[in-house]
Amino acid sequence: PIEYVEEGKHARLLPSDNTEFCFDIDFAPRLDVQQRYETNLDMASFKRHLSRARTFGFLEDVDKLRAMGLARGGSLDNAVVISGSKILNKGGLRYTDELVRHKVLDAVGDLYLAGAPIIGRYEGYRSGHALNNQLLHALFADPTAWIRTSTVDDGMDAVAADLGNWQ
Repeated sequence: PIEYVEEGKHARLLPSDNTEFCFDIDFAPRLDVQQRYETNLDMASFKRHLSRARTFGFLEDVDKLRAMGLARGGSLDNAVVISGSKILNKGGLRYTDELVRHKVLDAVGDLYLAGAPIIGRYEGYRSGHALNNQLLHALFADPTAWIRTSTVDDGMDAVAADLGNWQ
């Protein structure tokens, strides 16, 4: 097991024969939303349950983000915007737990920066890109924590290869 902890947040990798993701979010006191999502990741579950989960942010942060050169392409067409406890997007959320699904989607992308799919269990609590990056650094800093292998299952390799072909 490898874990990276910072200011009440954590990301960890645990041994598993599958590619599993479990994520918990808690935005209190800013937003009264606590959600958990757990999945065994394969191409079908990625496409059906994660790929449409949009990034999200708070309306009061938009000006600050844009001043920093961020969120330049963000709009209500491609991001969930929250004001207070209200979702501003017409039609609301694509999934009732879209926020945590997007955090899982982020973690999938972050861990793919390892250069190959990771067979194991990822667990995140209020984690984000920077924390997940630190987790990968911690993983590769301990050569006893991982091995490079190949599998017959093309699950994650197929996800990476087919992303551009999905409708």
